[in-house]
Amino acid sequence: MNRAKGTILFFIIVLAGGLPVSAQQETSGTETPAAAIPVIKPSLPPGGMAAEWEFLKTRGKDKDEDVAAIVLPELSDWLKLYPDSEYAAEAQLLKAEIHLTLGDYRSAIVDLLKHTQEYPESGLNASAVKLLNETIDKKMDKKMKLVLSEAGKAPEAGGKAERLAALLKKLAERAGEELYEPVAGELGEFSGRFPSYAGRDELYFALGELHSKKEEHLRARLAYEKLIALYPDSRLMVKAKRSLGDVLADELKDYDGAISVYQDVAANYPGTEEAWAAYGQLAKLSERQKKYGLAVDVHEKIIALYPEKAAAYDSFQAEARILRDELSKPAEAAAVLGRLADKYKGEKAIEALYLAAKIAKKDLKDLEAEIKMYDRISTEYTNDKEAPKALFASAEAYEAAQNFEKAREYYGKVSEKYPEDSLSAKAQKRLNAIINK
Repeated sequence: MNRAKGTILFFIIVLAGGLPVSAQQETSGTETPAAAIPVIKPSLPPGGMAAEWEFLKTRGKDKDEDVAAIVLPELSDWLKLYPDSEYAAEAQLLKAEIHLTLGDYRSAIVDLLKHTQEYPESGLNASAVKLLNETIDKKMDKKMKLVLSEAGKAPEAGGKAERLAALLKKLAERAGEELYEPVAGELGEFSGRFPSYAGRDELYFALGELHSKKEEHLRARLAYEKLIALYPDSRLMVKAKRSLGDVLADELKDYDGAISVYQDVAANYPGTEEAWAAYGQLAKLSERQKKYGLAVDVHEKIIALYPEKAAAYDSFQAEARILRDELSKPAEAAAVLGRLADKYKGEKAIEALYLAAKIAKKDLKDLEAEIKMYDRISTEYTNDKEAPKALFASAEAYEAAQNFEKAREYYGKVSEKYPEDSLSAKAQKRLNAIINK
């Protein structure tokens, strides 16, 4: 390290906490045992705040990037301690200038935007706006220029906390991915600076959404969880829980954790968009986790609560499949398909009735239940092309069961009612074969 840099570090150490032990020893000329040195937290003398600012101001304007990098965190800490001092507006502008010196234009832009909202009455505000516009013109595309130029306009009504909160929410929503690190940092620090601000829950939510956009999923989870833990009466609670569930399910693969969150949303926020989304996720995740009983319950809820949504039809089908394939309850599966046919007419109903007939035949070995499904098709859809097929299927089922009387009856119905259908001749042939036995 050269002499100039060593001198700079020496002054910073003095301001931060006094001389190191070795330097004290060199000054006194005697050695002091380490255990005997008292731990004393230094405090600035009267006027020390201004003196420290003058030091940081002088060093902050140094063109040496190494010096700027050392001074920047000291300046940031000073601003946190004295955000309302007479020098704060100048310090905020200097902070932006140092960021530009170090090539961090994103942080500089956020610093300058903060200046417009936090120190609008400062004589330096015009300089801050000028530097802001110059930086935006050089570094941002057309779309982002519009967003940031709007954000840098005269502050909205309200106190300092309200103005900064409005700025940060706007940046998180519209420029968060471009300015991710500085905006996330400002959102994280806001609560410590303004602990009594009533809208902190909104900022935690904005932070969670920002982390999600940037695919910082664990950080997003923690932001949502913090809002949920600290603000149980927040109007954003249901949105935060839904977002938390989505992060757990889609990104962190914590499926059981997501199920728990979605169950909470579905049970406690009925009728909301979030509850509807929660049911959809629960339907997928419960089956994925082999919680088949829960999956059936969820599909029943969807059918009952959202009968007019397209997903209700999907839930009928899914519930029947789970009951048959996973829970070995074919009779209950057939019953669900019967209910589907009651609600949906036409092709959907016919398809469900054929499947119910298949279950009755293969799983239940119940000829009567099988024929009942075919009869529904032929009776309820007499003019449909499937009606003669259903009659013919009934005839074949009776013939296979050696109930030839019923088989003749149904083959006859095909020939009599649908003489133009391609199955008519085949039915007549089968009928003749039975008669000639």
